[in-house]
Amino acid sequence: MKTLLCALTLLTAATTTFAADTLYVQSSKAKIFANPSFQALLLVTANKGDALTLLETSDQWVKVRYRQHTGWIAALLVNAKPPQDKITVIKNQDSDAQKVDVRRRASSSAGAAAARGLRQDERARTSDQSQTNYPAVEKMEATKVNEKDVETFMQTPAK
Repeated sequence: MKTLLCALTLLTAATTTFAADTLYVQSSKAKIFANPSFQALLLVTANKGDALTLLETSDQWVKVRYRQHTGWIAALLVNAKPPQDKITVIKNQDSDAQKVDVRRRASSSAGAAAARGLRQDERARTSDQSQTNYPAVEKMEATKVNEKDVETFMQTPAK
């Protein structure tokens, strides 16, 4: 009986470890580099929702396996949970002008939240009734980014 219980415990632990080793891309496009630097060789670009296998973490970078590539991605672009689907309140019969207005308002709201490090999916998962996720804000504010890496990232053409 003890042997069976030990085997089940090990099997459960192995399954939990495997599930925790998968990360999902949260941004529309995410660059995977050869080294943990925006100046490194670009290996491949992953799309929102793509599953990555976690290999290692290092400060602000995560080493992952994606398809046949092994490389580094900025930790802010991935999460252990898949991205949530977009939610819309616009009905099919609404006019195009209304859709543009709603899209513009949602975009500015999302932009303000993103500037504070709060993604829509993070707020929905970690807050209660749309209250601000202060631990996420503190984590974002504590993140240090090298100015040269930011400049290189901004100058790198999107593929």
